[in-house]
Amino acid sequence: MFVSRITELGNKSYTGSEDKAPKSLYIFHCSNAIESKMSGFKYLNKLQDKRVLVFGGTSGMGYAVTEALLEHGAQVTISGSKPEKLENAVRRLHSSYPDLKEGQISTRLCDLGSSDGLEARIREALHYASKGGEHKIDHIVFTAGDTVDVAGGITGTDIHVINRLMGVRVLAPVLIGKVVATSDYVNKSSATSFTFTSGTAHLRPRPTWPIMAMLSGALQGLSSGLAVELAPIRVNVVNPGFFETELVRGRPAEVLEMAKESSLTKRLGKPEDIAEAYLYFMKDASADGTAIISDNGKILSS
Repeated sequence: MFVSRITELGNKSYTGSEDKAPKSLYIFHCSNAIESKMSGFKYLNKLQDKRVLVFGGTSGMGYAVTEALLEHGAQVTISGSKPEKLENAVRRLHSSYPDLKEGQISTRLCDLGSSDGLEARIREALHYASKGGEHKIDHIVFTAGDTVDVAGGITGTDIHVINRLMGVRVLAPVLIGKVVATSDYVNKSSATSFTFTSGTAHLRPRPTWPIMAMLSGALQGLSSGLAVELAPIRVNVVNPGFFETELVRGRPAEVLEMAKESSLTKRLGKPEDIAEAYLYFMKDASADGTAIISDNGKILSS
């Protein structure tokens, strides 16, 4: 993107002395040299032209992962449940990255909140992202969630709320795994990855959060089981603590302040911080059946 802009400036002819050359022309020559050198970088280019499907890519961590993927030159399909959020996400991405290649970012509507027809919708999403299997998916990232609060403890348990949470956070990943196993939409190799998003509630349960502990523990077990079932495709999970996402910003200010003060770093994480964890799982072809915790050291704090 930067190089493209400079290239346009650099196309202007200049015949004067080198010390009086326009700064834009000097930058153009430097950027060309950098671009040429970077083309041979084996680490920075690992995700170049890789095809990635991000469930929940319209906001929060999923949006940050999408940004990072685009910066690495990947081709990304973001999936979401609301057309307006998909449109807004694409508009923001094109504003941030005006020189995206045609087709580098695409969207697919896929409501994960209802179990009726869920498998078919997921299959359609993978079919779309892979162009019907013609261009197979290299990586799948799952960051989808919702704003339902289940912090009222076991006495306030509502079966309807639990069913919805299980549908989005557990059943959907199960069915994605099923579609991956029973279709030809995904590359079947150790270079391919499927990364869940869970949490830390199961690692250090606290009062009034047994349902969240159950959900995050279920995803941990599912990722390990799918790593065995889908091999050689790698399956891993990212366990975030409190992050400044849309889901968290709606909580009372005192809750967020307490989360900061109870961590070792005295801060809330930012989506662009944890996006690196997802990139790592995509890049490391030996990382399989494992987890990354990113919680500002909260698990270790008293």
